[in-house]
Amino acid sequence: MTGDFGKFINEKRLGRGPAGEDILLKDIAKAMGTTATYLSDIIKGRRNPPEMNLLLKIAEILQLTDEEKAEMFDLAGRERNEAAPDLPEYIMDESIPHVRVALRRASDKNLGDDFWKHVLEEIDKKG
Repeated sequence: MTGDFGKFINEKRLGRGPAGEDILLKDIAKAMGTTATYLSDIIKGRRNPPEMNLLLKIAEILQLTDEEKAEMFDLAGRERNEAAPDLPEYIMDESIPHVRVALRRASDKNLGDDFWKHVLEEIDKKG
């Protein structure tokens, strides 16, 4: 999985400038408050994806859609061998302990994607 996050970022910067030009790595890095070398290392898979605050800056700079942002978070989490970085705060929210219970039970019962697809359909019905 190493490098998929960087490949995604590299592809998404193409043609997303104000006049349809590519967004340069140095411009993304500057807006992130980092160096082009740091960002280049991430894109080449030599460094882990950045933390959430920088991921949000990347999403803003590249004008990612909600679906693209979710994909970016998933790729970042996979590459770090962690949950997608937009999920832990929700999962660990003390006011909703049933989230953790549901995830553990689903894991214990080896419930697959078909189960979660059904859950998602039910959530979507509720609006």
